[in-house]
Amino acid sequence: MTGAHPPAPGPVPLACPALHERGFGAAARRLTAPDGPALRPVTLGGGLRAWAATGPAVARGVLTDPRLTNDIGEVGGPVQGFPDRRYPEDFFAHAPQLLSASGERHRGLRRIVAPYFTAAATERTGARLRDALDRIIGSLAGRGRIDIVTDLALPLAGATAGEILGIVPERRAAAVTAALAASGAVPGTEEARSAHHVFAQTVLHIIGAARRSPDPTAATALLHARQSGRIGNAELAGMLGMLLIGTVDSLSTVVPSGALMALRRPEVRHGLGAGHGGGPAYTTAVTEEILRLNPPFQHTGWRFTRDDCVLAGVPLPRGAVVVTSVLAANLDPAAWPDPLRADPLRGDPLRGDPARADPAGADAHRRATAGHLSFGHGPHYCLGAALGRRLVHEALTGLFRRFPRLSLAVPLDELTWHGTCLRRLDRLPADTCPRAP
Repeated sequence: MTGAHPPAPGPVPLACPALHERGFGAAARRLTAPDGPALRPVTLGGGLRAWAATGPAVARGVLTDPRLTNDIGEVGGPVQGFPDRRYPEDFFAHAPQLLSASGERHRGLRRIVAPYFTAAATERTGARLRDALDRIIGSLAGRGRIDIVTDLALPLAGATAGEILGIVPERRAAAVTAALAASGAVPGTEEARSAHHVFAQTVLHIIGAARRSPDPTAATALLHARQSGRIGNAELAGMLGMLLIGTVDSLSTVVPSGALMALRRPEVRHGLGAGHGGGPAYTTAVTEEILRLNPPFQHTGWRFTRDDCVLAGVPLPRGAVVVTSVLAANLDPAAWPDPLRADPLRGDPLRGDPARADPAGADAHRRATAGHLSFGHGPHYCLGAALGRRLVHEALTGLFRRFPRLSLAVPLDELTWHGTCLRRLDRLPADTCPRAP
């Protein structure tokens, strides 16, 4: 990515699946319009009406505003859109775990598992997973065609969930399948009931393994908290389910979509390879741009207004549902000039050119909204963000350095996506060597 920048892609590139915004009723152009309102009504998957914060400054405000809560029980009255229907994100709103907790309840749950996501713990876990990743990529050698979803992303998700929760190797593939089925099923259907039953059995297996495990994991910490009375059975199951689904959904979404971006954009592939000449910092910055353009979740979990309030100039009643459109915030053109372009030099808004400084204008806005929101913001910032960054980086750089001639094996229109809050590829076939003319 040296010299002149390549032309920007079209307005809705498949390399950025969430740009389709199928989880919202509003069109992508409205969610990214620079002159549009920063808080606007949207329709989420399942038909739930909500308010979405789309600008980065308002989004950060929503994620830290004490007038909003993640705990639906704190509203103390009716919540808009929650009479009799079920929605795809129900697990995250109703199961007792980090994403549905606020205040001291949230801090208490977070304290239990936080020691397994510190910098030192991430380094230890990352080193073990690096060995696992090397084995996964090494097992693909000699194959003319691979599937980046089933051959790379899902095994990596299984290995990661195994490390965090103590899932034994022979049960990891089944745990990944159960998590994908539970998070992807349409609420209220027989398929969903069956998937959630299997998922509950998977969580019980994790609890059973934690009882027998001599090694400390996030699962054993939660089990000890249950045994000491700090949390109940519902919170134990909810936290384990959240950690499993969060791990599997994130890696199975970002790794394939990031690989597809590299397959479609030569400058991204070059930045992930060994020959760009920019050093590790440059490659890491390329990965950060991939994360910005391919967030694991299109929007954050639900937040609810505790009382009538005015948010970003919009009067909201008590019980209104508010979300943050992560992708729209990540595409704000004032914070990210030419936002659809993957630009690893964005780390310095002025690109080292003092003549371009505009402290009172666009550059001040970009500094005030620095950093994408793919891992959230505020008290609910993703516990596993550091580990996730590392794994996505190592998976993509390892893949393209091992297979520098990798190419997409099917036409783009044959790829299928599913999901609402997240957009996941079902498969991503790739040839390890160029096809013959």
